Amino acid sequence: MTFEELQDLLAEQFSCDTADLAKSTVLADLDADHEDMIELAWALGEAIGQEIDESELSEDFTIGELWRFVRDKEENAED
Repeated sequence: MTFEELQDLLAEQFSCDTADLAKSTVLADLDADHEDMIELAWALGEAIGQEIDESELSEDFTIGELWRFVRDKEENAED
């Protein structure tokens, strides 16, 4: 998953423009709540082909932190 793909996924989920999604943007600033985290975990898992539990995500994540999390998940995926 590229950063741009992550931006697209977040823009769709939070009904905003990708231009508003900088690496320093906090998910809570997008009005993310627990239900959003469940949906985001599912969408990210689908995108990278690996299950993600919503407890691994936080509304306090910046998009940059979320990007690192996704990259780490992809790199550590079992082949």
